[in-house]
Amino acid sequence: MKLQGLDGSAVWDSEPKGRLLVVDDDVFLRTTLREQFEAEGFDQLFEAGSLIEAFRAVEDNAPDLVILDIRLPDGNGVEICRKLRERGFERPIIMLTGQNAEEDIIASLEAGANDYVVKPMRMGELLARVKSQLWQHKASDTARFSISGLSFIPANKLLKMADDSRKVILTEKEATILKYLYRAHPNCVSKEELLAEVWGFQNGLSTHTVETHIYRLRQKVKRLTKQSVIITTSTGYALDSIA
Repeated sequence: MKLQGLDGSAVWDSEPKGRLLVVDDDVFLRTTLREQFEAEGFDQLFEAGSLIEAFRAVEDNAPDLVILDIRLPDGNGVEICRKLRERGFERPIIMLTGQNAEEDIIASLEAGANDYVVKPMRMGELLARVKSQLWQHKASDTARFSISGLSFIPANKLLKMADDSRKVILTEKEATILKYLYRAHPNCVSKEELLAEVWGFQNGLSTHTVETHIYRLRQKVKRLTKQSVIITTSTGYALDSIA
């Protein structure tokens, strides 16, 4: 279900969810965070206790957000953050820092971290920051999204295979439709809603316009994968998967 934000933008009442990676050498803390996030509906959580495990977990699990401790037994969290950015990891990173660690906080942000939480942390604060970062990333036109195994960058209207072997260029309307469906996931979007959001309230347009663009978008998707990326439901359209 779509709600309306204070700025008039579309806001979805479903909580943002995603794959979370917690990197911290404190086993008790990792277990506690796992329990708390699972209680909030996050069902894909991964853990790492060292630098080596962190890089392996990012590569194997493609997390949507990383919670990264500033101090690890075999490395510095700031350097891990910097290396992740250098390797092309574009999703949010939240650093866990010590009290009165202003220099660490500045270094973390300069290394590419999106936010930080000071230990000992309050779970409510960390949860709020995680959800905020997930929403911001999901709303970003410059972010790289994973949709049914494909890579999508709204800013340049490029849809391609994850390994860059094949790609297609979308039209402005096609990219806007795909982005809107992504932001709505897992919710379904009606034809009337797509018509209003993508074309505005233009006279003379019908839902047939949406159907035509969806058809063309699906034809382009078929050049890249046999998987059903955009599915038709009883009330409209939805993405089959965003992973």
